[in-house]
Amino acid sequence: MKNLFVAFGLLFALNSCIKVRYESKNVSKEEYKLETSSSGNGNSTNQSTLASVALHDPDAEVRKIAVRKVKTQSTLSSVALHDQNSEVRKIAVERLVIQSSLSSVALHDPDAEVRKIAVGKVKTQSTLSSVALHDQNSEVRKIAVEGLAIQSSLSSVALHDPDAEVRKIAVGKVKTQSTLSSVVLHDPDAGVRKLAVELLE
Repeated sequence: MKNLFVAFGLLFALNSCIKVRYESKNVSKEEYKLETSSSGNGNSTNQSTLASVALHDPDAEVRKIAVRKVKTQSTLSSVALHDQNSEVRKIAVERLVIQSSLSSVALHDPDAEVRKIAVGKVKTQSTLSSVALHDQNSEVRKIAVEGLAIQSSLSSVALHDPDAEVRKIAVGKVKTQSTLSSVVLHDPDAGVRKLAVELLE
């Protein structure tokens, strides 16, 4: 009988040990899940803080640092369109992928350097055409013409742009023979006329 009690005691102790180890393992799992979840929430909170700083901090240098770390496209778009500092807007535009916002910056930003960055990322042909035909800065127009494929717009630039280098880029992409003929006969720049002659059939 004594041996029977000893056996039951050992069995109870072994079962308790297994239970403790199992429960301990489960607790560790839950703690791991909680830590992972907390880490994710932390990242989300950090991005929210960075967005707030990028949009509202009164110091441009602080906003620049925040904009470099922000991942939210809507925040980058807002900064690109509305920040008062051109350097902050540049950083936002460099990281921006929303085409409608890039088009707006390309067409309306008061700083030529910011517009250049935006135009280099724009894929909308109507925007490139408008910039190529109307932007006041020749360097911005050059970038627009390089990405432009609308033949009527290229012809207009080739015939009328005041900058010879811009006209040369346009002439190199023009396929309309009548436009090339007109450039050959009337362009004041020998380099532009030479290119047009080479392309004339």
